[in-house]
Amino acid sequence: MNQTSATGIIQQFRLDGKVSIVTGASRGIGQAMAEGLAGAGSTLVIVGREKETLQPVAEQIIKETGQHVLPIQADVSNLNEIEGLVSQTVERFGRLDVLVNNAGVNIRNPALEFTEADWDFVTDVNLKGAFFLAQACGRVMQEQKAGKVINTLSLTSAIGLPTSVAYTAAKGGLLQLTKLLAVEWAEHNIQVNGIAPGFIRTEMTAPAREDNRNEWILNRTPAYRWGEPEDLAGLTIFFASNASDFVTGQMVFVDGGFMAGSDWRRRS
Repeated sequence: MNQTSATGIIQQFRLDGKVSIVTGASRGIGQAMAEGLAGAGSTLVIVGREKETLQPVAEQIIKETGQHVLPIQADVSNLNEIEGLVSQTVERFGRLDVLVNNAGVNIRNPALEFTEADWDFVTDVNLKGAFFLAQACGRVMQEQKAGKVINTLSLTSAIGLPTSVAYTAAKGGLLQLTKLLAVEWAEHNIQVNGIAPGFIRTEMTAPAREDNRNEWILNRTPAYRWGEPEDLAGLTIFFASNASDFVTGQMVFVDGGFMAGSDWRRRS
């Protein structure tokens, strides 16, 4: 392969001139995804429920990458706030190229003890909000005849893990939604894919690192470590870039081999 071809392939991963929305971007996986997109050249809109946690992230990304970053406080379970978020993005930057549907919440309780209020809270953010934000962004992308939607899925999109009944239902539903939107929107040159993190070191997973689940997780993961939020950045860039223009409707695990080894155990 000559140098010109190699350079052209590398350029496919660049996001210069593109505008990306990342929800749940004030910490953890969402922050790392946003940092990766900005590092690849994208202008950013970062979204979270608390303005005071978004602003420092925006300032850090601007300092590190020099990209434009607009923090917007919004609750993705509120349809009016979804419409406002998309409108602000297009009014400010004139376009919208990438949506990273990353906002997520979880409440852990056995299925027999789960309340309606807890069910609604978890599914409203993880599934309903993800769909209606994708719908609002999809309308803009359809007009542009191009776009990328990246849904943050989960191990529970494919397997059941105890005490996460609403989260599991929502993430399973989000996988099917990813496939459905990929099929419906392919004719508009909109690719829809999902990233399924394994056990990643975040605030949400802190309790599992502090009890007997930590040993089980490490022994069950061939890489024998917790993932870091930064482990998600490369795949996010790929799905957001022109390099993935013929990839749609897919779920890719970023899990250190967890899903590959059904009965794997580390042996000393």
